[in-house]
Order: sequence, then C-alpha cells, then structure tokens
Amino acid sequence: MNKKDIAVIGLGTFGYELALQLARNGHHVLAIDTDDKKINQIKDEVDVALTADITDIDVLKKIQIDQFDYVVLAMSSNLESIILSIVHMKKMKVPHIIGKANTPIQKVVLLKIGADEVILPEVSTAIRLADKLTHPNMLEKFAINENNSLIEMVVPEKFHGKSLKSLDLRKKYGLNIIMLTRDNNTEVVTNPDIVFQKDDKIFVIGSEKQIKKNLLN
Repeated sequence: MNKKDIAVIGLGTFGYELALQLARNGHHVLAIDTDDKKINQIKDEVDVALTADITDIDVLKKIQIDQFDYVVLAMSSNLESIILSIVHMKKMKVPHIIGKANTPIQKVVLLKIGADEVILPEVSTAIRLADKLTHPNMLEKFAINENNSLIEMVVPEKFHGKSLKSLDLRKKYGLNIIMLTRDNNTEVVTNPDIVFQKDDKIFVIGSEKQIKKNLLN
C-alpha cells in the first residue's frame, strides 16, 4: 500500500471516523480541531493531533500543511472558516484539498474558491440507502464517472445455468462482467463459456442505468 500524509481538519463524527480509519489503514494522519477534548480523544490513534485555528495562515505554515498529500476539511458548519482556509491553502499550493459540504450550493461555492473535490456525505449516504432498498441484490457500487459504475451484485436468477457467452451482455447492453466470486474465491472472468450458478456474485462494469434496468430489476 502507498502510504500517504493526510491532514483531517475538524473532528466531528465524520472527521473523527475518517481520521481513525485512515490511521488504521496505515496512512500518516494529522488530526486538527479547535476543541482540546476532541484532540485528547484521538491523540493516541493518529500520528499527530493538534489544537489549532486553520484560518490563520501562520499556523498553516508552521504545521507545513503544503507538505501533505491530501487535506480534508471535515467541518461544514462554519462556511466562512472553510472558505478562508481554502484560500490560504491554495496560496500555499496544497496538492489536493477535499471539502465537506452540507448542501449542493455549499459544494459549488467550495469548488469555485479552489477545493479540488467536495463531498456531500449525507447525500451520498441517502443515495446508497435508496439503492440498497430498491435493489437488494446490489452489494456494492463504485462510481467511475457520471454515467458508469462498477457494481458488485448477486447473480440474477435469470442467469442461473447460462454461460457468459450466451448472455451476450456486451452486445445487448454494453455491459461487461469482469469478476466472479464463487465459494469465497474472487477471480477475473476470462472464459466466455463460464456458467453462472445460484450463489455466485459478479462485478459488472458499464452504464449504471443499463445495469439497474436489465440486471437488477
């Protein structure tokens, strides 16, 4: 694994869990908040935990924020502070700034002032839950771009006993099955004559709309 230097600023529920998981995944994590109590809670879990005001450019220079691969602004309640922090970081040429927004409008604002990426955790969670309730056979989804996704799913009942070649998903729907999990073993699908079984799980790549319409309904 390529370990990265990541600063997580703002230790609310989202920021705290993000910093914790990144540290557990082996990354070098700097956790920052203005609340001493939150810093004390996480200081033994990350490489460095600091109480600091990141709207002060001198503070950012002192902690060398521009040396981090990613800076995640995990707070979203004080838009003015976030904007000021991003402006300072852009001047310092921080490589990649990720913002957290509460609303689509806030997301647009943060992108316009220089954030490289902005996430809407509540929106993403709602979309995932809606997908799960609508398509129970969908196990996981990885968005590739606006229209295409890689989706892990339980093999559809209509696929049971049929080969990849006979289904001809690429020609019919522009979809490709690239991996198959059977008996807890996951392998890349290279044999077009492979026959799908009841408990198989497959990874399908292509138009999310086509996958949901033709494989998950």
